[in-house]
Amino acid sequence: MFENIKVIAADIDGTLAKTAVNPSAYTLDTIKAIQDKGILFGLASGRPADDLTDKYKIWNAHRQFDFIIGWNGCQLIDFSSDEHYEFNRLKKEWIKEIIDFMAEFDANIHMYLPGRYIASSDTDRAWYSAYKNRRKYEVTDDLSVFYGQDNCGIMFRYDLKYDEAIHEKLKLLKDKPYIGFNTQKDLLEFSHKNSNKGYALKQYCAMHGISMDDVLSFGDTDNDNEMLKISHGVCLSDGNENTKKIAEYVTEEGCAQDGFAKFVRRHVL
Repeated sequence: MFENIKVIAADIDGTLAKTAVNPSAYTLDTIKAIQDKGILFGLASGRPADDLTDKYKIWNAHRQFDFIIGWNGCQLIDFSSDEHYEFNRLKKEWIKEIIDFMAEFDANIHMYLPGRYIASSDTDRAWYSAYKNRRKYEVTDDLSVFYGQDNCGIMFRYDLKYDEAIHEKLKLLKDKPYIGFNTQKDLLEFSHKNSNKGYALKQYCAMHGISMDDVLSFGDTDNDNEMLKISHGVCLSDGNENTKKIAEYVTEEGCAQDGFAKFVRRHVL
C-alpha cells in the first residue's frame, strides 16, 4: 500500500504507548525495522524536544530516532545534522492575554521553562508532569512568571464542568494569532496558530527534499490533526472522533494492542 514511504512520524502518548507506559518490545522492534528499511522515523510530541532526546535509551530502543518534533511543532531536532530549530513562539504579551482569557475558569496554569516545570497550584498531576519530564517542579502564585518571556506554549488543567463553556469561548479567538486546543480531556494548551506538528513535519521534509505524498503520520487526538492532514494520516482506533474524521486511515487495533506497529507491519514493511 505504501511502497514509496520515506518518512514516518508518530505521536507518543496514546499512539506509540499509553500515557506513562513505555512502548512495547514489539513496537520498538517495528521502529527498528522501519529505520533498517531506510525510512526516516521521528517522534512528534507535545513535550519539549530536548526532553525527548534520550527517549531511545530510556525505552531501550535500538538506536536514536532520525528526528524529534517537540512542543506541538514549535521545536524540531534533526539528528542527521544535529540542528535544533524553533518556530512560531507565543509572544509574552499574548501569554498574558491568554491567562486573562482563562481566568474565569479557575484552571491550574502549567508551563515549561528551561529546566523547570511551573504551575499555579500544587497538585499531584502537576508534580507528575514535572517528574516524568525530569524537570524541577515549582509552584507560584505570581502570574507574571508565566509571561516573563516568549514561550512555545502555555497549558491549563481545568475541571470538566467548564468544558462546554471553555470551548464556546474559544470561538472568540478566531482573529487572534494563537489558538487553544485539548491535548487531554481536561488539559487545554495554547500555541501560535501556525505552530503545530504538521508545520514542523513539513519543514523537516522540505529540508530533506521529501514530498508529503511520501510521508506517513500517526496520532490519536486534536494536536495531531494538522500533521495527519498534510500526510497520509493514520489515527489509532481508540483515538478521538475529531482525529478519526480527518485521518486517511484508522488502525484496526488500539494503542494498547500495538495498533501503530501492526498497521506498519501490514502496510509498510
